[in-house]
Amino acid sequence: MVAGRELFAAQVRARLIRQGFAPDSADNTVHRLCQDGAVDNRRAAAAYARHAAEIKSRGRRRTLRELGELGVDTNDAKSAVDAAYAGLSDTALLGRVLSRRLAGQIETRAQFRRLYGALLRQGFEGSAVVAALKARTSSTVRADDE
Repeated sequence: MVAGRELFAAQVRARLIRQGFAPDSADNTVHRLCQDGAVDNRRAAAAYARHAAEIKSRGRRRTLRELGELGVDTNDAKSAVDAAYAGLSDTALLGRVLSRRLAGQIETRAQFRRLYGALLRQGFEGSAVVAALKARTSSTVRADDE
């Protein structure tokens, strides 16, 4: 089970219980696996953060939130996210995500709002999202705002 990919201790425990093991037995097994180094939440958090940054193109905030939901310690989650996003520019990552979602210019205010919400949910900072979207907004939409 742990040989395929990095799993969090909570995930291993849930899988063991789903396979029919008693909760006490699952807890003991997970504890032993953690002591042996087969299961390591820090290592799993680092792999998760790298995948979220490089493959999924998610923002820092979302990755931090998801790691917290997976039961990773706040300090471990922050260090994993910092390491994963160290070589990535937030602006370049945001631009990459926006390019996937938008072929040309933003033509309507509704389209601007939809993209803004989607990019916030991806974990990007609001001010950076607004700046990126304004740069991709057509002149007719900007004239309507004035």
